[in-house]
Amino acid sequence: MTNSQPATTPASSSASAKSTKPAATARQGRGAAYLGILLLAFGLLTAITSYSPLAASISADIGLTDVTYGLLGTVGPFMFAFASLITPFVARRISLEWTIVIAAAMIGAGQILRAFAGESIGFFAWSIVAMLGIGAGNMLLPPLVKRFFPDRIVSVSTVYLTVMVFSTIYPPLLAVPIAEWVGWRAAVGVWGVIEVIAVLPWLIAIFTRRASAVPSALAAAPDSAPAVSHSVITKRVWSHPTSWAMLVIYAMSTMNFYTVVAWMPTILGQTAGIEPAVAGELLALYAAVGIPIGFFVAPLVAKVRNLGMLYVVVAVCVIIGYLGLWFMPGTAPWLWMLLAGISPTMFSITLVATNFRTSNELGGVTLTGMVAFGGFFIGGFAPLVVGVFAANNLPWSVTYIMLIASLVVVIGVHFMLRRKVLVDQ
Repeated sequence: MTNSQPATTPASSSASAKSTKPAATARQGRGAAYLGILLLAFGLLTAITSYSPLAASISADIGLTDVTYGLLGTVGPFMFAFASLITPFVARRISLEWTIVIAAAMIGAGQILRAFAGESIGFFAWSIVAMLGIGAGNMLLPPLVKRFFPDRIVSVSTVYLTVMVFSTIYPPLLAVPIAEWVGWRAAVGVWGVIEVIAVLPWLIAIFTRRASAVPSALAAAPDSAPAVSHSVITKRVWSHPTSWAMLVIYAMSTMNFYTVVAWMPTILGQTAGIEPAVAGELLALYAAVGIPIGFFVAPLVAKVRNLGMLYVVVAVCVIIGYLGLWFMPGTAPWLWMLLAGISPTMFSITLVATNFRTSNELGGVTLTGMVAFGGFFIGGFAPLVVGVFAANNLPWSVTYIMLIASLVVVIGVHFMLRRKVLVDQ
């Protein structure tokens, strides 16, 4: 009776051990990384949404005019753009994990220290530090999910996107009550503690993986990655029409989100007589819409072939919301803000899509960097432009026309996303 099992040679045994090592070590540090992702997402956007309900108090204390307030709203997107440009290069040098540690530390320190600023220049300077960290963290989360959870991209993306949306809700909702209790400085700075805590699990993940001798995220690509240089992949990503369509849509998303966050409380106060506390609640509702929708974004992006139609549905709903706020701001403002609040879904769709439109971590971080850089840079002008509108006493209808036009652009480029392709191949 012959043995049907094939003989195992030393070479084949060695090859088998070598091939299974990445799978065995890939799970090292995943628990800490998961906690780090959630904590980072939980505090990621608090620096953006915590100050607009307190605009009057901050402006009176540190002397902000309409134009300088608009500039403050513009600082964020431009810093995000700059961070998105340089973060891929930093991550290649020191790893994704160490880069996210630096980003979280910058967010925490920037938020806490700007709360102690005695004048506008200090507030701006520390805001810039926080915004640079936010920009880096925002674009690092998708490749980190792909790095630590390649088998659970949909589920982990769903959780962190939902948590990230939540980080835009509670600051405007709690800002006025906290400010009335202990002052606007505490209401602005308290959220930075979350990001300081987020540093700890990432350090645990780094040293756990180092002890297991797991290579850096970008220093050693997986076997499935193409054997091509960073420059070749960068050229492929930047020259692909799908990448440019995603960039344009991200830019329009930026224009809408940061204009609403920076200016909608003021607009509603002047057009419908809505009090600051109520405007803060409406802004929280605007952000809260993304929570239930967030549960469906990642599964839809993973399954759907034509991404463009998802953007069209979002754009149409948001246009209806803006029309209601424009022509009937005092009638059911909750409904109009709810519809307008679907707008940030375009951010989520795009961020998740970077993992499904690239073949590996290097392609993912390159695409995310490109989309975020161009999107934030283009869309970042919107709050400043609205500030100029306000300073020149232009009617708020001009702002609504600008926002609706941006959504028409989204509808116009959606056809470029009708095919499911990998932009780095």
